[in-house]
Amino acid sequence: MGLELYLDLLSQPSRAVYIFAKKNGIPFELHNVELAKGQHLSKEFFPVNSLQRVPTIKDGDFVLSESVAILIYLSCKYQTADHWYPADLQARARIHEYLGWHADRIRGTFGVSLWTQVLAPLIGTQVPEEKVKRNRTDVDRALQHLEDKFLGHKAFLTSQQVTLADLMALEELMQVVAVGYNLFEGRPRLAAWRERVESFLGTDLCQEAHGPIFNIVEQAANKTLPAPSPEFYPNMLLRISRIPRPPCSCHCYLLLSGSAVTAAPAMGLELYLDLLSQPSRAVYIFAKKNGIPFELHNVELLKGQHLSKEFFPVNSLQRVPTIKDGDFVLSESVAILIYLSCKYQTADHWYPADLQARARIHEYLGWHADRIRGTFGVSLWTQVLAPLIGTQVPEEKVKRNRTDVDRALQHLEDKFLGHKAFLTSQQVTLADLMALEELMQVVAVGYNLFEGRPRLAAWRERVESFLGTDLCQEAHGPIFNIVEQAANKTLPAPSPESYPNMLLRISRIP
Repeated sequence: MGLELYLDLLSQPSRAVYIFAKKNGIPFELHNVELAKGQHLSKEFFPVNSLQRVPTIKDGDFVLSESVAILIYLSCKYQTADHWYPADLQARARIHEYLGWHADRIRGTFGVSLWTQVLAPLIGTQVPEEKVKRNRTDVDRALQHLEDKFLGHKAFLTSQQVTLADLMALEELMQVVAVGYNLFEGRPRLAAWRERVESFLGTDLCQEAHGPIFNIVEQAANKTLPAPSPEFYPNMLLRISRIPRPPCSCHCYLLLSGSAVTAAPAMGLELYLDLLSQPSRAVYIFAKKNGIPFELHNVELLKGQHLSKEFFPVNSLQRVPTIKDGDFVLSESVAILIYLSCKYQTADHWYPADLQARARIHEYLGWHADRIRGTFGVSLWTQVLAPLIGTQVPEEKVKRNRTDVDRALQHLEDKFLGHKAFLTSQQVTLADLMALEELMQVVAVGYNLFEGRPRLAAWRERVESFLGTDLCQEAHGPIFNIVEQAANKTLPAPSPESYPNMLLRISRIP
């Protein structure tokens, strides 16, 4: 049959997919999966998406989840106007860069308001005011970065025309507006951007898509919103207990003594990274494996060099990895990997030209950003960084993180690896590289998550065999070394001024 969309307009990513399909005249059959009734958890929906997530699409026999993967797939298959997802390499990279940052800084942060203002009270619980205020602070900080780093003085986030980035951003921001925080007030640039996006999309379409979230908030205020079934309470309480969700990128806010980064004059490809960082290792391995020439700038996270005034002109978001390719500067690991793969025309298996094969990689990377990235980085904080400053993460949180890691590994095996050689196909892709580096972070701090998982262990062996033992050992050496130093109590303590940021990050471990 034709295209089928499984979604719920209460979900921000679902709204983005719905609006995109309607705006571009893409014909589809709509299946409304009511999240409030737990229909995404039902046995009827499980065969559609075993991860029980919306949005999901079926295009004949091809089933795809993860909103970014879906939007890119639809844009390419239906050859929508180029501005949505441009063919130009650098313009497309800008969209990937925003979407990577969005997954880390916007997605988990902006969805919290619905839980604090509507869903928690609905089941008779209250989110502590401290957490509510902290989330509001995180929202405001993200909005400032959104304006300064991405919007600037352009008409839209990544260019002078609407792209997928604007659509994804608008839907997240409207979720916060719906629950009563008019985040556009006092932000004229952002308010003007919203008007331009909604004007382009059409007022009627926006009102149709946003109606359900405003309606459910109004019902909650009037106490006419039906309570969920009791069997959903444990999952809801668990989700509420994890507010606020920490950003996925676990930057080490340690300020030790050390030399700062010096930005070199523009030349060939330059990589700014630290091999303690999982995404940095992925970029480094990819460039080395594919013989891509580069000049390396080591940005030492443990010395706070990513926060230095010398690094700020390279990346105002103070994140690694970052690349400079002449005058073109790009951050966010997935954006970088895709850019390098396309520019240097690496072997097709890394990032295939085939539409569905490429969609599978985007699907994994979307899930990875949500379920792997923030979860697997916690171990370094619980086992190394917290003890380094004389604090202890409660055992309950450590156990919870281990449970989350194990659950994600089960999904990784069942949903993505299955009985294939690699995560999305029979050949190594960017998905395998990103996954390996996150998993090795946990192994380094003492949890051999491959033990008792023969399929996953065999996958690791295949990936490392393809990449080369020497290259893997070179890339993984620093993280194993720092853990060994910590165990031997030879890792230098950070300076006291870094303690507040570190304690804040540790307090946000769910």
